[in-house]
Amino acid sequence: MPAFRSLLASLVMALAMVTAASAPARAMEPAQDEALAYAIGVQTYIAHFPLMDLYRTLWETSFDPDRGHDRTLNAFFVFDRLITSDDDWVVTPNEDTIYSRTFFDLRAEPIILDIPPSGGRQFWIPVSDMHHDFDANLSWDTIGAGGGAFALVAPGWQGLLPAGVQRIDMGTPIGWTLPRFAVNGVDDLPGAVAMQAQTRLVPLSQWGAAAVTRPQPDAADCPRFTRADLTDARAFFTTLNAVLRLSARVGNPGDAAMAGWLREIGMDPATAFDRDALSPATQAGLTRATADAHRIIAERMPRAVPIVNNWQAVRLDRRISGDPSIAAAAAMLGLLWNPAEVSTYDVAFLDGAGAPFDGRNAYVLRFDPPPPVDAFWSVTMYSAETQLFVPNAIDRYSVGDRTAGTVHGADGAIEIFLPAEEPTDPVERANWLPAPEGPFYLVTRHYSPQAAILTGDWAPPPVARR
Repeated sequence: MPAFRSLLASLVMALAMVTAASAPARAMEPAQDEALAYAIGVQTYIAHFPLMDLYRTLWETSFDPDRGHDRTLNAFFVFDRLITSDDDWVVTPNEDTIYSRTFFDLRAEPIILDIPPSGGRQFWIPVSDMHHDFDANLSWDTIGAGGGAFALVAPGWQGLLPAGVQRIDMGTPIGWTLPRFAVNGVDDLPGAVAMQAQTRLVPLSQWGAAAVTRPQPDAADCPRFTRADLTDARAFFTTLNAVLRLSARVGNPGDAAMAGWLREIGMDPATAFDRDALSPATQAGLTRATADAHRIIAERMPRAVPIVNNWQAVRLDRRISGDPSIAAAAAMLGLLWNPAEVSTYDVAFLDGAGAPFDGRNAYVLRFDPPPPVDAFWSVTMYSAETQLFVPNAIDRYSVGDRTAGTVHGADGAIEIFLPAEEPTDPVERANWLPAPEGPFYLVTRHYSPQAAILTGDWAPPPVARR
């Protein structure tokens, strides 16, 4: 018996040694079953949807050969007119401001954002990384009317900046900014355009030069990625793998937590992703995950934030990537939005009774009192089918505190009327915000909101069906 026990102990020890030796090898293998790949794929898709929708916007606006009108990287595309229903380059736009737009690449060197004196004009220049986390808010109420020069630097950059230039450390080496310059109607446009034209991006190596050389980015450096690719599993995960190398985020705990899961589906950012090297079951799991995760975001979008009187009260944190479901919903609803310190939003898909908006019905929105702001507020109409402005006979897409000719009550309250058909009553006609003959949604914007909006002491009223 002692000999048998000794032999048995030896066999158990040998089996343990074989198991221990083989465990690391199995742990390093990609996921082989569909269920695991599906679970990882859903998490990965939702967590990286803002990054990929931003990258999609970068590629389509800077490199898409079918667009051609705004091929810029490290230089502003200047949109020096008010947006109309013919514009489709960004969903859920506004007509309260004019825009400049750029994606910047800091891998070679910092870029200096040069902001001129504003002369009292309101402006907002939020600066964001590729995960839609904001690293700066340069605006009329943060830097003042004097302007300034601000160096955008990649993670880990070390070097000297010119005197008078302030440093802004970015979360990723590629980022974006969408400066907005307030415009109070067409007559106010020239003043806004003048400030817009003087707001510049200057590579550090050209700071102080008489003229700045326009950059010539290499399209081969940025893989193709379109809106259609957002729902294509092969394109999404393959391009995501490349983008995680192209614009790496350093030291983020969420990224570190996901790194092991990414390796399970062959998505280690240090190596190229090869979908065809995965098992058929893993490929099937990622395909299902892409479709379901996109649907989850779309279904979550109307209820991702607190709801008050059937308005989504959107007060977004500047570090939103820490809450992936809200970040993904925000990106799908309106890419290139602002953090709460710049502006807040109320978004409504339903009337006060909980029914979806339909322009074949008539509605009224009564603000009593109107939103408390330091800058301005507006309510904008969008087609629920296109997420764009609604073409209409009077070319009016929003009503706000700067809309000429609107009628207010003696107590300062205002009623906004929302039918598709033009009202015959003169007051309703003056305060008419035209709706489409079908589904729509509303967004109220509060620029430079006062504390009552941020704390919830002021809340949006329900939209009443008449």
